[in-house]
Amino acid sequence: MAGRSGAYLMGVMRFGCVRFDADDPNMGGWASVDGQESYRISSVGNLDNETLWWTNLSFSAIYGANLHKTPYIKRTTYLNSWLQEGQNDICNGWGFLRRSYTEDTITQALSGIFHRVMVFATKTYGLKPQSSVPMHDNLADELRCKILPDKDQHIGPEVDGALSAAHQYYTYCLTPHYNREEMVVVRFSVPAVKYSQEMLGLIIPSEQVEFVAAEQIASLSDRIGWVVNNPSPVLARVTVSNINPDYVNVIAFANGAKSGSNRSWVSQPELLLLSQYAKVEVISAFVFSGYESLDKACSLPPFSQLQSMAPTAELISMNHWIGLTRENCYRLEPKSTEYRAISPRAAWMTAIDRFMMFTYALQLHRAGIIIRKYGAGGVTCLIPKHNFKDAYEIAASIGLISPPNISSDIEVQEELQGHV
Repeated sequence: MAGRSGAYLMGVMRFGCVRFDADDPNMGGWASVDGQESYRISSVGNLDNETLWWTNLSFSAIYGANLHKTPYIKRTTYLNSWLQEGQNDICNGWGFLRRSYTEDTITQALSGIFHRVMVFATKTYGLKPQSSVPMHDNLADELRCKILPDKDQHIGPEVDGALSAAHQYYTYCLTPHYNREEMVVVRFSVPAVKYSQEMLGLIIPSEQVEFVAAEQIASLSDRIGWVVNNPSPVLARVTVSNINPDYVNVIAFANGAKSGSNRSWVSQPELLLLSQYAKVEVISAFVFSGYESLDKACSLPPFSQLQSMAPTAELISMNHWIGLTRENCYRLEPKSTEYRAISPRAAWMTAIDRFMMFTYALQLHRAGIIIRKYGAGGVTCLIPKHNFKDAYEIAASIGLISPPNISSDIEVQEELQGHV
């Protein structure tokens, strides 16, 4: 037994889920390992160090308790860094509702999902959790280090700054006044595996780049056309004004940009969108030498049509492509995030994703649905608490997937309305 323990001393042997009763690791909660029956714990001190624990603890709770220095304890967004509510977002996405399931049942279900995802990642990507505890705070970065193990290089201070300013995961929409008691937040999404394959099939800019100064741009008769129709990738410095009032809430230019950035740099996909709904002036630009395909190592693992409908495939595929859209992670470049390199690949992929999600958001907006944000393969909306049907039907008609609980909620609402 001593030899066995020593062999696994550096890593973990199991994968578990914890749902604390409150956002506090010193409180009790439910725990489950590898999808097995849940059991009660009194605090984080009950958790063994041979299990990788995915908890429902927030960033502030983890750091407040100094648990960020405990690598086998992961916070709530470990499996879905693109969603802010972590475990609860997965519960909503797969219909694990408190009124339908007890907390111990939810914990067991999430533990099973976590186990299957991590076993798949271990076998397919070469993670080695038994010899080394996964060190990142999200699975997207874990996969990125296996897909592209070399860090993205800094191109130059000016280009780096422009790429950083253009890089944005979400567009946060301008929300009109609404009655908070009457509305609920719902995220509609595209089919994850199919969309991931589309994102990984994109062509991206090379890293060779030239600067085109303002005086050169000024001599062009059609500056917008020069950027949009340029056969080479262009990152343009722009000013944006006079956004069409019918779409200003959804366009929400620069809402969601990095702190301290006035969002003056945009890639071709975003300029194409903006030019249709706003007045855009192109001031200067960086022109990359050409397009190239993603490395073959970036290909998504094959999933059958049936597998594509499972949580494992959804989470793996989303983490796979989103890992390629982030700045260099800590293992590759141990600096503060604002100083880590953001590649042309990351800036272009996030811009195209937001462009694609805008097309869905616009259709929902035109149908009278309030949009909160869009990006990362989804559109988050505000819909009336007691009338899900219209939003559900509109979303389905344009190819978006609704959380599974909506259909049962609609049945209840229609039943109740029939007895009014």
